[in-house]
Amino acid sequence: MTSLTPAPQVSCILQIKNVVKPSDREAWLLLFKQCFDHVSAEPEMAYFIIGEEEVGVFRWTEGWMKDKDWVNNVQLKKPYYEPFFKATAPLVIESESKDSLSVDRMETDE
Repeated sequence: MTSLTPAPQVSCILQIKNVVKPSDREAWLLLFKQCFDHVSAEPEMAYFIIGEEEVGVFRWTEGWMKDKDWVNNVQLKKPYYEPFFKATAPLVIESESKDSLSVDRMETDE
């Protein structure tokens, strides 16, 4: 018999794009993995999806179980972000992020 596990309640979604020169791809990935290991271990993290559209073009989506205010004022101030941003800044030739999207929770009658 199959059992279902309820999905976490996501309250905030971040969408980020980084473009790096193909020659810097491996260096960026090593730095990204170090930061990713910290971020994905956070108990408030619901999911983290990353993909590479073409060589050096990375997009990722983070789903958080806390609201936009918490993500901006607590999560993004964690000490592992600053070294990542500093080390990858010279490698990133284009960056785009959508503001944290607050997810309205739908209430249902049961």
